[in-house]
Amino acid sequence: MTLALAWPRPAAATRARPAVRAHRVVVLAVWLGLAATAGALAAVLLGPAGDYDLRNYHLYDGFALLQGRVGVDLAAAQLQSFYAPGLDLLYAALLAALNRHPAALGAVLGLPQGLAGFLTWCLARRLLPPATPGRSSIAAAAALIGVTGAAGGSTFAGPMSEMLPACCLLGAILLLGTPLSRRARAAAGLLAGLAVGLKLTAAPFAVGLAVAAALTGGGGRRGAAAFGGFAGAAAAGAALAGGAWWGWLSARYGDPVFPYFNEVFHSAWAAPIADTDTRFLPRDVWQAVAYPLFWAARPCTLVSELPVRDPRIALGWVAALVVAGRALWRRRAAPAVVAVLAVWVVGYGLWEAAFSILRYLVPLELLTGPLLVAVSAPVLARARSALVVPAAWALAAGLIAVTVYPDWGHAPPGPEAVAVRPPAFPAGSLVVLLDPSPMAYVAAFAPVSVRFVGADNNLVRPGAPDLMARAVAAAIAAQAGPLWGLEAPAESPGAADVTLRAYGLARAPGCVRVRSNLDADAILACPLRRLGRTPAPRAVRTAPARPAASHAASGRR
Repeated sequence: MTLALAWPRPAAATRARPAVRAHRVVVLAVWLGLAATAGALAAVLLGPAGDYDLRNYHLYDGFALLQGRVGVDLAAAQLQSFYAPGLDLLYAALLAALNRHPAALGAVLGLPQGLAGFLTWCLARRLLPPATPGRSSIAAAAALIGVTGAAGGSTFAGPMSEMLPACCLLGAILLLGTPLSRRARAAAGLLAGLAVGLKLTAAPFAVGLAVAAALTGGGGRRGAAAFGGFAGAAAAGAALAGGAWWGWLSARYGDPVFPYFNEVFHSAWAAPIADTDTRFLPRDVWQAVAYPLFWAARPCTLVSELPVRDPRIALGWVAALVVAGRALWRRRAAPAVVAVLAVWVVGYGLWEAAFSILRYLVPLELLTGPLLVAVSAPVLARARSALVVPAAWALAAGLIAVTVYPDWGHAPPGPEAVAVRPPAFPAGSLVVLLDPSPMAYVAAFAPVSVRFVGADNNLVRPGAPDLMARAVAAAIAAQAGPLWGLEAPAESPGAADVTLRAYGLARAPGCVRVRSNLDADAILACPLRRLGRTPAPRAVRTAPARPAASHAASGRR
């Protein structure tokens, strides 16, 4: 069975009237303004982000690149030290400029959510017949459904947000849903590749977009050529956003996505295992088939570390099946519908097989509203605006009301978004992270001459034969200057004691708390001594620290 593509008329698709363009600009400004306002209010009322991932690697990875710590520190942020740092570099730059203005920082960090809302509005509006009463308002309600999902809403205005890659994917869907030239298809591929380069978790949806490019490109050789052109542009986009980092990892560690997939790359720097998180994968085929239903009706931890309830994905699947069935029955579909369905079906299948982590499902959350619009389009086109528009907004409000959002953690509201005061580590110190608690962020506030190494975490195991564990042991053994340890006794009780014994170390007198609004001063910094040696000097308190200057600016090391 072949499916005919119902392309929009060229005049409507490519030559929007000035009034239409002006309307879109106004809508974009409204979405961005609302998102910025909400981000500022969240920072003031709830406090800035203070989640585990921020403390572990989002803050560290960006500043590590700015400060010249990459390749000098060893696994300070555990295996997450090796994630492509593009988004975290952007966060570090924003934090350096706006740390003393938390509301402004929250406003800027909220903008990607607003852009996602606008792009979702554009997509939902395209899926509605032009004569639909209240078309723009219905599309706005559909967009609100998407941007308030449990995955995207819970990470709003924080570095955990997946919205920037999702915006790239939405842009690609919009391009594939218009009459395609080679340039438009290449632009769609470039955007999909950028999403993957920024965040590898976008890869399942980029594959769905490649399938969409083939389906909307025509049958036979034309479809194959469309797929190839899209894939080539996507590879270029991915290389542009993440290629330099992947190349460095490959040259340094022999694995472009180190330490993942090491059962394939066999890097000597890590154990020869996949090192992927399988905690949230479905337990059997039946659970896999019905997975969205499990977190639609009641709060659960099947797809998240914290309880979550959200019916959006389940509703999206119902809508997708109805829309697909209707298209097959009629043997025709709009290209935008084909693109949305391909991304939904292929992206979800690969997501469930690879991750099943709800945070990574933001692109499909955003597509839920447009799918609900698509399934209702025949009815909406004949309905009265006075009835349909309130119903659409009531549905959006109802979904927000029943959603249980995981709270990843916030720092208390205050004059600074991140307020950290570590002890004054002497120049040339080696700081050993003694347990797997998220402590790497402290490095951003230490002198760049101070080296940080993770001694026992999700990548490094004391005594393991891989080169990373041996490099950490060698760095500790060769350290002739001051030696310090960081530990979080409440979060990882007893773990630091085991690590100290493994490396022949002991705490010296002079332990102090790292003053931090991110974890309520949970981290303890202790001078260390080798067993049988004289204790190291005590810490000296300093004024509240700011992120250390970059390596290039400081001239150190």
